[in-house]
Formats: sequence, structure tokens, C-alpha cells
Amino acid sequence: MKKITKFIAKVQLIFGATCLVVFVLATLVQVLSRYLGISMLWTEEVAVNAFIWAMFLGSAVMVREKQHFSFGVLSDKLTGVKKSILVIVQNIIMLIFCILCSIYSIEITDVFWNSKWITIPEFKQGYVWLALPITFITSSVYLVENIFDELKKFYWFKGFVWN
Repeated sequence: MKKITKFIAKVQLIFGATCLVVFVLATLVQVLSRYLGISMLWTEEVAVNAFIWAMFLGSAVMVREKQHFSFGVLSDKLTGVKKSILVIVQNIIMLIFCILCSIYSIEITDVFWNSKWITIPEFKQGYVWLALPITFITSSVYLVENIFDELKKFYWFKGFVWN
């Protein structure tokens, strides 16, 4: 399982980094075209949508790397079993949130799938909305992985296989 999630995270990072490069290039083209007095309306929409993909994919990978938001004030004061229990509870709360968001993001992606971009009507808006279910589904997988990793710290869970 670890190999699969590591591979998925790597793909997400590569695609996210590519989207970040597209964002920067589209923004650069937009600034240069305005400076030259040329109107390129498509650059704003490309930049925004590339940025959306980059941020969502990056946030999912941060969940896997345990760099996501958490209650640091409390967990910094705890150690051992108490800290592990808090981390598991936090991850379960986030998992419930991600599962609900997965369900609703699939629905919203379906609703907006055939919407067109304003400046490039040949592109479907659904591809932009697809970032949501991908992010929340992979975040859910990463959270399950993190929960199992935390459970392995308990002596009674060591017999279970999760590699």
C-alpha cells in the first residue's frame, strides 16, 4: 500500500508542479501582453485554473506527508499514547470531512462538467472541477494510511500488515 500511495503522491506532485509552471507562464504572458497593449483574455483563466489544480494537488500530498493543518497547541504538549490517540482522532475527523467532500465534489463536478470556459469555449469547466474529487479521494486514502501508521505504534496492532 505504501508503494502505491507514494507513487500517487509523486504523480500528484509532478502534475501540481507542472500546473504551477503553467500558472507562472500564463501570468507572465498576461503581464507582458498588457504592457505591450495586447489583450489576451485567456491567460487569466488558464492561470487561475492551473493555480487551482496546483494548490489542490499539493494540499493532498501534504496530508500524506502529515504537513496538513492540525491542533499543534495540544499535540505539542502530549507524548506517547495520548499524542497518538489525538493524532488518530484528528485524522478520523479529517477523514470524515474528506469523505463527505469527496461525495459532494463528485456531484458538483458532474453538474458543471459540460460548462464551458468563458475565454476558451472549447474547454470544459468539468476538468477544473475534477481537481476536487481527486484531491479529497486521495486525501482520504492518505489519511487511512496515516491512521494505520499511527496505530502501528500500539503493541496490540503490530500483528496487522500495512506495508
